[in-house]
Amino acid sequence: MGCLQPGIDPVFLTLLSQASHVPIAAHGIIVCGTQTGVALGSLVVWRLGPLLTRQAAVVAGLVALMCSLITTSVDDITTTLPIRCCYGLAMGIVYAYSMAAYATSNPNRAFGAVFLIQLVLSTLVSLILPEIGHAVGADVALALMALAPATALGALFLMAEHDGTRGAVADAPDAVPVAGWWLAAATFWFICATMLIWSFSAGLATGVGIADRTIGRAVAIGSISGALTAFAVMREKPLVPLPVTGLLAGMALASPIMLTVPEADAAFIVSIILLNIGSTAIIIRCSGLAAATSTNPRFRTFVVCTHSLGLIAGPALGTLVTALWGHAGLLAGLLMALAAGLGSVIWAAFASMGSGAEGFRAGVADVARKVRIALD
Repeated sequence: MGCLQPGIDPVFLTLLSQASHVPIAAHGIIVCGTQTGVALGSLVVWRLGPLLTRQAAVVAGLVALMCSLITTSVDDITTTLPIRCCYGLAMGIVYAYSMAAYATSNPNRAFGAVFLIQLVLSTLVSLILPEIGHAVGADVALALMALAPATALGALFLMAEHDGTRGAVADAPDAVPVAGWWLAAATFWFICATMLIWSFSAGLATGVGIADRTIGRAVAIGSISGALTAFAVMREKPLVPLPVTGLLAGMALASPIMLTVPEADAAFIVSIILLNIGSTAIIIRCSGLAAATSTNPRFRTFVVCTHSLGLIAGPALGTLVTALWGHAGLLAGLLMALAAGLGSVIWAAFASMGSGAEGFRAGVADVARKVRIALD
């Protein structure tokens, strides 16, 4: 529930504009504000460590529930933005606290399971909410979104009855290898690239005349594809080399820019499917491998923080490049983020094989061999 919002943002933003006077042009800044709060919340969990009690996480869940309910009663961007920032802050605490506890063992499987459940829920929400909006009004559909923080709050109460999360974000002296930091950086950049496209996908579709129901169906079908991908990549020993996964994911992430054109609903749906498959695969792989490089609980919390930081950086970068260069700026921003992500993956491969020129040469040779095998 803590990471559900990014998966349903296109539907949420469409309903928000229908239920209020929030313009489509403000979608990027709303996503950016919400994810700024999420990033701050996750950083609070990272920095406070063992000082953060489960009761504090429960309070954060209550704040998120209140903000979600208040969202339905506001009517302009000046009041909507601070409310969504507070919502993001509270849900960031909920997500980082619970995810850090869950990823203490089998991190690849943990991240995969969370993404799988999130995508299944995104599918259900994306299918149901637009229909509710058409039947009884967009304001009612927005009010039903309060079920997410309400469910998170209930789960936190259940966590409080068990002691399995104590020390989940405690300090630890274990060193973090260089490869771990590079993989964490790759996680950040690929999430940044994903959110750069995702936060503007609804606006791109609306701008070429694609109906909101089609947007909802595309998000739902894409979520199903992402869920299947999450299930496939949950294994601790991957089959495809990470640089190859990164390259294929990069091409998939660019598809919504290329395929969103007038009178091409099917192409838009295909692009959202590819976006979900590529982003899910690379984010789970990078997150799980980064967390597995060290037993340091605080570093694993930092890996969770890269999710929140990437979620804010993507919309912010997208807003900047579109303000500077318009539609063409989205592609330029995406290429910058993908280049940084792929570079981090490659350097992580080098770092895991040793230091110095010998490790560099061995890394280059191994990556080239794996790419040739994958292409064959």
